[in-house]
Amino acid sequence: MNTALVSVPLTLLGLLDREPSHGYDLKRDYDAFFGRDKPLPFGQVYATLGRLARDGKVTAGASEPGEGPDRKRYTITDAGRSEVEGWLAEPAAPEPHLPSAGRPRCAARTSPSAPARSSP
Repeated sequence: MNTALVSVPLTLLGLLDREPSHGYDLKRDYDAFFGRDKPLPFGQVYATLGRLARDGKVTAGASEPGEGPDRKRYTITDAGRSEVEGWLAEPAAPEPHLPSAGRPRCAARTSPSAPARSSP
């Protein structure tokens, strides 16, 4: 997947649409699904969550004590859910390096090691 095409705010909203989560859990899930080559920095997670909260797309629960620093559980709002649904409804532009689904490819024509077929 081309990570340049991944919108961090919309992706975090999509992850929150599954269930309320802490920032740490969102980072872990983001990295598991999208960040293999470029993990999402913790600072970016919390800065993005702060902007989403400011814009009314998520709410942050009260601080919860736990191991390490107190944590907040973030929940998507109706406005955030509406934005995710709009994003998912938009068709994505095709990747230029992928073959068209409308043109079947023949292994004999595309494989350099395939022997040439002779006509009968």
